[in-house]
Amino acid sequence: MRHSKKIFIVFSLIIAVGVGLLIVISFPKDNNSVPKGIITGEFPDFITKNEDYFITRISEIPEINSSEYRLTVWGEINNPKNFTLSELYSLDIIEKTLTTECIGNQPKGPLLSTAVWGGFLMLEFLESLGFKENATGVKYRAADGYYVSHTIDQLRELGTLGALYMNGEILPPVQGFPLRVVNPGAYGAKQPAWVIDIEVIDRPLEDYYHDFAAWDTSPPMDVDSTIFFSAEPVHIDVGMSLEIGGAAFGGTKISKIEYQLINIVYWNPNWYRLQINESIDADHVWVFWKIVITFNYSGNYYFYSKATDIYNNTQPRDDLNHWDGTNSWPSLAIIVD
Repeated sequence: MRHSKKIFIVFSLIIAVGVGLLIVISFPKDNNSVPKGIITGEFPDFITKNEDYFITRISEIPEINSSEYRLTVWGEINNPKNFTLSELYSLDIIEKTLTTECIGNQPKGPLLSTAVWGGFLMLEFLESLGFKENATGVKYRAADGYYVSHTIDQLRELGTLGALYMNGEILPPVQGFPLRVVNPGAYGAKQPAWVIDIEVIDRPLEDYYHDFAAWDTSPPMDVDSTIFFSAEPVHIDVGMSLEIGGAAFGGTKISKIEYQLINIVYWNPNWYRLQINESIDADHVWVFWKIVITFNYSGNYYFYSKATDIYNNTQPRDDLNHWDGTNSWPSLAIIVD
């Protein structure tokens, strides 16, 4: 009886060691070499081309004549004025590189882009006209009927731009010519295009989506990650390697991106660091990550990524509200035969 028990224990240990070895091999740590038989992918441009930048709007693109355009600034301000486009171009222009996501973008969705915006600081521009004592916020109206507003404190904290240029070029019509309001760390819903009117207000904020759909678009961009490649699902042979790449972004800088590789039979909950292979030292700008994984055993796998920012905010596993900007871990299904 004791002899049988010993054999059973030894046999169990062998199985445990074997399964452990299988898990270690199937769930390798970072491997950025390029082995034989690899399936690779391509990143989008780090700075999105103007023609590739995502587009959302509530109606047709407004036709605006540059010579007839006037920006009306009025309300709780001492010196209301109509500005010509030439006057706006003569203001002090600064540049900011910003990653912006649509608040309704889904995990691995396409409504995400990065651009270098050139424009004037909105707070300085309005302060030069003199805020009245009761001024509390700013409401922007667009030529297509869209409107959105911010508090004056938000203009100060965000460093809001009145953008006239995009990636070194005059704003394209589809992206808001002649004037777009750009807010670092805010979702696209708070960055109106084709702005023709700025009202300084002394009342609660007013936003198009809140008024028509009771949709709160005011929260700042949350920490997020996405997978660019490979396409899902992936079918590969045993022994082949797969390159997986994506981005991480949010309302501030990203401190780390991690991945988890799950085999539906042998579960491994560990997270491993991903290599950041392209970034700039700036808030509100995405980083690109990638990894190469070799699959030595057949099975069905799921790859997940999650991002963490410099304030230790981490992307949630599940997000039940698909319209608040926050996204759950993106996943990639991998079938190894």
